[in-house]
Amino acid sequence: MKVKFITLGCKVNQYETQALREQFARAGFESTEEKADIYVINTCTVTATADTKSKEAILKAKRENSSAKVAACGCMAQLNADELKSLGVDYIVPQDKKQNLVDYISNDAIGSRSIWDLKISDFENRRAFVKIQDGCDNLCSFCKIPYLRGTSRSRNKNDIIEEIRRLSDKHREIVLCGVNLGLYGKDLRPPLKLSGLLADILKIESLGRIRLSSLEPSLIDDDLLSMLKEPKVCPHLHLPFQSGNDKILKLMNKKETVDVYRNVVRKSRKIIPSIAISCDIMVGFPNEEDDDFNSTVNFLKKIRPMRMHIFRFSPREKTPFSNFKIRNHREIKERAGVLKEMKDKFSREYRSKFIGKNLTMVAEEKRDGYCAGYSENYIRVYVKEGIPPGSFAKVEVYAIDGEKTFAKVNAA
Repeated sequence: MKVKFITLGCKVNQYETQALREQFARAGFESTEEKADIYVINTCTVTATADTKSKEAILKAKRENSSAKVAACGCMAQLNADELKSLGVDYIVPQDKKQNLVDYISNDAIGSRSIWDLKISDFENRRAFVKIQDGCDNLCSFCKIPYLRGTSRSRNKNDIIEEIRRLSDKHREIVLCGVNLGLYGKDLRPPLKLSGLLADILKIESLGRIRLSSLEPSLIDDDLLSMLKEPKVCPHLHLPFQSGNDKILKLMNKKETVDVYRNVVRKSRKIIPSIAISCDIMVGFPNEEDDDFNSTVNFLKKIRPMRMHIFRFSPREKTPFSNFKIRNHREIKERAGVLKEMKDKFSREYRSKFIGKNLTMVAEEKRDGYCAGYSENYIRVYVKEGIPPGSFAKVEVYAIDGEKTFAKVNAA
C-alpha cells in the first residue's frame, strides 16, 4: 500500500515523520508524494494558524483520494481528537502514541515502544535534523506544548552519537533539535550538559558541521557559548525572545529578563562578532500596551537580529490565557507591520556585511535556475553554478536583492 506523509510544524515533527516513514517502509508500505492509499498527517497546534493548517492538510488529503484512509498524529491529535474526528479522520493517534502508529494502521498488536524508538537512517532534507530531547518544563503562559508532550526527556547519548555517525556519511550538516533543547541532559543520571554532548559529537570524523536549533537564553551557559569557537559548530544562535519588555516576559512566565537576553547576545558576539542571531517575537500578547511594544522595538534595534520569526498571540487550551478575547486586531496588525519592516531592514543589513566575503553553503535544492542552500551563519544563498546536491561549496557573496543573497562558487 502507498502512504503519503504530510508534516506541519517544527523540526522535531519533521524528524519524527522521517522516523515514521522508515518504520512504515520496514512494515512493507511504499512512501509516495502522489495519490496514496493512506495519508499520515503529522499535526501541529502551537498556534491557531497551526491548527488551521493541520485541518486544511486533512481536508486536502480527503479531496485528493476520498477512498483513502487518513491518520492524524502529533500534537493536535493529543488534545483535539474530537475536532479531528469531525473531519472524518480514520485514525487519531496522539503524540504519546505516535511511535505505534504503524501498528494501528496494520491492525497489529500495539507495541511497547517508547518515543526514542523513533530513529532515522536518512533525512529528506540535505541538512539532517536529529531529535535529542522532548517535552518542556517551562509552562510559558502562551504555550500548550508542555501539556501535549509532557515534561522534559533526554535521549541516550550513545543513541545520538550512533545516529549522527550514520547520518554524517550522507549529510554534511546535522541540526540538533528538541522541544526545549537547552534542557537536554538535566534528567539523565548522571546529568549531562549539552556542551558535553557537543564535545563528543565533534569527535565523529565524518561530521561536516553541526547546528543548534532554538535555545532558551536562560539555559545557555558559558560552556555552551565556548563551543561556538569550534570550527564545525555553526556560528548561529536562534533565541525565542518573544518580547523585549520585562513586564510582558513576566506575564508570559518566561524564565528570563531583557538583561539576560542582552547578556547572552553580548557574550556570543564577543566570541564571534559576526555570529548570526535569529529570534522569535510575539505580537499582541494580552495586556501589551504601547510602551511595552515600544520597549520591544527598542530592544530589537539594539540586538538587530539577522532573522525574525514574527507571530501573533492566539489563545491556547490549558494555558492561563485560554479564554482571552482578542479585540485590538487592527492595532496588532499595525504592530506586526512595524516588526516586519524592522525584520527586512536587519536581514538586509546583516547579509550586506558579507558581500565580497566567503561562506560555506550546503547545496540543498534547485530553485528558479539557482542552486540554493544555507551558509554556516544561516544565510540562504543562491548560486548559479551547478553544485552536487548535499555537498559543501565555498562561495563568495556578490549581491543582495530583496530576500535573496547571491553568490558565486569560489574557484580558489
